[in-house]
Amino acid sequence: MSKKGIGSVLVVGTALVAGAAATVLVKHHLDSEKIIAKVKSVLGEDSKVIGSWVEPFYQRVNVNGQASWGIVGGVTTMDDFDVAQYHFIADAVTGELLNIKKVQ
Repeated sequence: MSKKGIGSVLVVGTALVAGAAATVLVKHHLDSEKIIAKVKSVLGEDSKVIGSWVEPFYQRVNVNGQASWGIVGGVTTMDDFDVAQYHFIADAVTGELLNIKKVQ
């Protein structure tokens, strides 16, 4: 194979990897928005979410003895001048909330 052919293969390979990575990041962002909306729903209308965060990558999690890929994050709420923080774990495949707990 000529140098030009090898260069072309490298460029195409790099483009495919970059495209796959971009797809995963966009999917993670969309999943994160849906999961934050579920967390808000679980906390109820009385809880005003004033901040949220989601880890940028899927993580291997173990909830109730079940190992799976998860999305980990948290929200900060304000209820009648009382600030509280909650951490959550959601299934990366289904978006189901696996765990949510008040930490402060």
